[in-house]
Amino acid sequence: MPENIPAKPFREKIEDAIAEKDDLLQPGDSVQTVSDKMVTFDTNMLPVSEGGRLVALADVPNPGLDASSYGHDPKTTRISETMNRDIVFCYEDDDCAGALRKMEERKLSHLPVVDREMRIVALVACEDLRARIGKATADHTEVGTVGV
Repeated sequence: MPENIPAKPFREKIEDAIAEKDDLLQPGDSVQTVSDKMVTFDTNMLPVSEGGRLVALADVPNPGLDASSYGHDPKTTRISETMNRDIVFCYEDDDCAGALRKMEERKLSHLPVVDREMRIVALVACEDLRARIGKATADHTEVGTVGV
């Protein structure tokens, strides 16, 4: 376990650390659209959904550039051709330290937060989790779960 993640009892609720989800990616979106959103949201990962449910991750940094380096047009190449179905996520009732650990293991800047039906509830930022865990540790308070 990374040293900077406190073990229980310090727990922070994910619901307090989430950023609101914006318009979700769909498998039919172009890799150029995905690249543009990654820049806009300053993230190296975005969830891909079908019917609001998490089905994959767009986790290739700058997928538009990646596609063009293989001779594909980023405006016509769909994210469904490159998305990662080996998804990583946290449930809204997971603890913050566990969510942060998942992000650090996969080197992700954000993590999708889902309900038990795999509906995307939000995205949580690594920096927000670190800040909340740090504050809870300094204040000697409970850190809680990820829940919304």
